[in-house]
Amino acid sequence: MATSHWHKVYTAPVAAPPGRLFDLLSDLPNYSRWLPGSDQYAATTEVDPYPVRLGSRYHDGKPDERGKEWWGTVTGFAPPGSLDFHHTIQVAQLRATVDVHIHYSFEAHESATLVNRWLVLDIDMPIALRPLRRLIISAFDKENLRTMAAVKSYAETHPD
Repeated sequence: MATSHWHKVYTAPVAAPPGRLFDLLSDLPNYSRWLPGSDQYAATTEVDPYPVRLGSRYHDGKPDERGKEWWGTVTGFAPPGSLDFHHTIQVAQLRATVDVHIHYSFEAHESATLVNRWLVLDIDMPIALRPLRRLIISAFDKENLRTMAAVKSYAETHPD
């Protein structure tokens, strides 16, 4: 098995206060308010303890579909400035294990908040299959772009 590393920072200015964005992204069981389902994601369930705090665990992805779900942990919780998650995903078709770290920062910037989402992937897979790593990265990139667009759209149109 060979391990490779990949990371990307996703950034978006959002016309909402940092605390509102922190609340939306830390309220794991209520993501369905603003994040529609996709091929990769359906819901976040079994959040414990709730309300979310440092150390909360959750069932993510497609919790009702074996092989398309995973467990995660809140590894950083500093309202309203930053939020961190960690989970490990098995990609059986590629015999890969993806160790995922997500760090959000929320910085007041003029009349908006600059939301940064730093995604770090450690991908462990057989060296012979490593050329297929791009499929994993592409799926993560697509989902992260979708998540950032959805939270921006919701926060800017639902100021409550």
